[in-house]
Amino acid sequence: MSDRWQPLDEFGFDSALARQAGVSLVMFGQPHCGACRGWHAQLPHWLAADFTLFYVDVAVATALARRFELFHLPAFALYRDGVFHCLWRSAFSRGEVGRTLAIALAAPAQEEP
Repeated sequence: MSDRWQPLDEFGFDSALARQAGVSLVMFGQPHCGACRGWHAQLPHWLAADFTLFYVDVAVATALARRFELFHLPAFALYRDGVFHCLWRSAFSRGEVGRTLAIALAAPAQEEP
């Protein structure tokens, strides 16, 4: 795991995010998912250092997978100053990641699923 990824599980999820200032991106994935491994490897290089990255292994944290109604992996949740902002999706490219994050952060916050 890259040094930038902070692991989360059901027990520390809400409290860790509530304490987090700035923009945080939570990746929900699992070790056996090839797409998850690709995103996990590239996102730290594609995002500015001021983004905080969290990783949830849904094979272990199944309650979070149910809570966020996750069916496809990887899945991403965007938080701003500890508050849920939206579920986020992007094509797997540096340019698209930057573009779609800017659009998502400019839009009003949504309710957490």
